[in-house]
Amino acid sequence: MIPSTTIQDGNGPSGAAPARVNARRSGGRGRGAARGAVALVLLALGAQPVAARLSAEELGQPVSIEDPAGPVGLMTLPPAPAATGTMPAVLLVHDTLGPDQRSLPYVEQLAAAGLLVLEIAPEPDEPDAEVVRRGVAALRAHPGVDPARIGLLGFGGGARAAMLATVDQDAFAARALLYPGCAGLLRDLPAAPSRGGLLLLHGAEDPANAEADCVALAQRLAGGAPTRRVMFRGASYAWDFPSAEPLAPWLYPAPGDAGRVRIRPWPALTALSATEVASFFAFALSWGGL
Repeated sequence: MIPSTTIQDGNGPSGAAPARVNARRSGGRGRGAARGAVALVLLALGAQPVAARLSAEELGQPVSIEDPAGPVGLMTLPPAPAATGTMPAVLLVHDTLGPDQRSLPYVEQLAAAGLLVLEIAPEPDEPDAEVVRRGVAALRAHPGVDPARIGLLGFGGGARAAMLATVDQDAFAARALLYPGCAGLLRDLPAAPSRGGLLLLHGAEDPANAEADCVALAQRLAGGAPTRRVMFRGASYAWDFPSAEPLAPWLYPAPGDAGRVRIRPWPALTALSATEVASFFAFALSWGGL
């Protein structure tokens, strides 16, 4: 299937979110804005709206998951998991330097959409094939998880590591890759398409994820399910990194040992991209697939 492409405009990190969904039209800022964003994105997909995102205070305490080799990661359950049957789940793989607060808005929205989230915890180094495979195995073995409805959310180097680690497995029903280092994945991944849907998000001002490379990667991974690439104008690598002012912009290791890349946090865009990801997984894993 030919990948679809969306290019979203914006005024840069100091401006409003590059909105197909405008924060003012969605009923204000904060939770109201997030609620409107979710509803409008999903209505465009022909799906039912996801509940408003949860705050960190409303989420249950993450549970540490271990296997015989040691800690695997932290598991967050949705607020009202199904009393019977199994639920869909998302394996979240952090960027090169390991866990940070970048994942929090995504976990909030995924949990609000009824998805279990397992954040793998690489210790002491960056994500590698072994820790990703252990995360997949932990989800498949969990009695409350449907092994046929597991998705992957990867940030930067974590997205790259997860794709390479599972290249010989049929591990995920859907994948959301955020600024994964498109050129490096193009070079290192085989030509075989992925199973299930794919969402690829990257910034137009990110030298580690050039537009031409990400277009080619989306085409490489396109299978029978919809593949969508979204490029945010004015966005850098890791626009969703927590604001580090007055230190920002600063440098972060690019995926695939490609040097360092400048980060410019953009909180408004973070809210929108978290909504985009949660909507994608809710539709792909909870409502009958893409």
